[in-house]
Amino acid sequence: MACPSPAAACLIRITIAPSRTMIPPTTALEYGGRVADTKGSRHSWLRTASGLVGLVLAVPVLAWSVAAILPSHHALTFVSSVLAGSLAVPALVIAAIALILALLGRGGLRMTAVVISVMALIIPTSVTASTMWVTDRAGGWINVFSAAAVSSMADHPDETVRYGSGPDETAQIYRPRNHDTPVLVDIHGGGWNTNATMPATLRWFSDHGWLVIRPSYTLASKSHPTWDIAPKQVACAWAWSLSHAKELGGDPTRVSIMGDSAGGGMAINLAYGAASGKLTSSCGPVRAPKSVLALYPTVDVAAVQSVTTLGAGNAATKYTGGTPEQFPDRYRAVNSSTWITAKAPPTMVIQGNHDTFVPPSSVRDFVARARQAGVDITHVQLPMLNHAFDAQARDSLGFQAVTSLGQTFLSEHQ
Repeated sequence: MACPSPAAACLIRITIAPSRTMIPPTTALEYGGRVADTKGSRHSWLRTASGLVGLVLAVPVLAWSVAAILPSHHALTFVSSVLAGSLAVPALVIAAIALILALLGRGGLRMTAVVISVMALIIPTSVTASTMWVTDRAGGWINVFSAAAVSSMADHPDETVRYGSGPDETAQIYRPRNHDTPVLVDIHGGGWNTNATMPATLRWFSDHGWLVIRPSYTLASKSHPTWDIAPKQVACAWAWSLSHAKELGGDPTRVSIMGDSAGGGMAINLAYGAASGKLTSSCGPVRAPKSVLALYPTVDVAAVQSVTTLGAGNAATKYTGGTPEQFPDRYRAVNSSTWITAKAPPTMVIQGNHDTFVPPSSVRDFVARARQAGVDITHVQLPMLNHAFDAQARDSLGFQAVTSLGQTFLSEHQ
């Protein structure tokens, strides 16, 4: 359509063109509101999900933490407590992540998740901090980042040999990379009636320059006590180790001994008996080791026999064949206090103060008697840790505490 005049065309451009691009105010508000509602809804959903995930992560950590500090009268609380040395740092990391997610939550869920996450942090933080502090003061070290990524204790010896003619008289060998290294003889635990393994620990020592020899011995049963058999086999294995150290690649002048639990008690008895000259073996001459590393040792078998939790005392009854009232002489023979001598080699005892199977008071009494007799003995007491705290996971808090303290102590007394 032709414009009647330039002025009319100008008017049409002015009045018609804007009408094609203008959006009514009410329509714009409705559109913007829908966009805002969509973004707000998505943001709200994400915050709710974050708080929920934080809560899901924190609850099992809190449940485990509570079970770990309760008296270990039942299997659940005992296992939870034993795992404290392995799970503390991973649990700490999980609880910290849970707290961060909880803080991103909203409303009542946010408050609940934050409270539970904070509570879940308490025990893992306490176990981690106390273990690291005590270990550091005693001369060891712990890498907390390694403790956050624990792994299996599984490993294999390099060789298995015979030290005697009996069916149970074999020894596992863990070889170091070099020759003429110090030798470490490990007496295994297991309540005298099972073979408790800790191969990752022995491999760690061999990787750090020790020839490790781990003899086995006859295990006790209800009808077959071994209080007078197993110690003789251990002494025979010790004599064999001294005479075969050189051909295995070790230095026979630098031989130490270690043991855990029941093996810790036998290791102390052997070392102190050899030092005093009271211990002999038909397998060859014996001499005292350079040092003794004993982990939660059964230094007072009568005290172990009195433990009713989870039937722990039955192990001592099987080992000796009866109670202290029935066989006081047998208990006297296997108790480590009987073997205390001023000639005893330097000794380090490591134990958790929350030990269920080996009463910590019995170990403290033994350490006090040994010191009174003039023994150079170091006692490391780790708060909040239970029996076998080091033997559940490689690189855990407990594992690093034992290996680093053991390496420092044994190296100082080669």
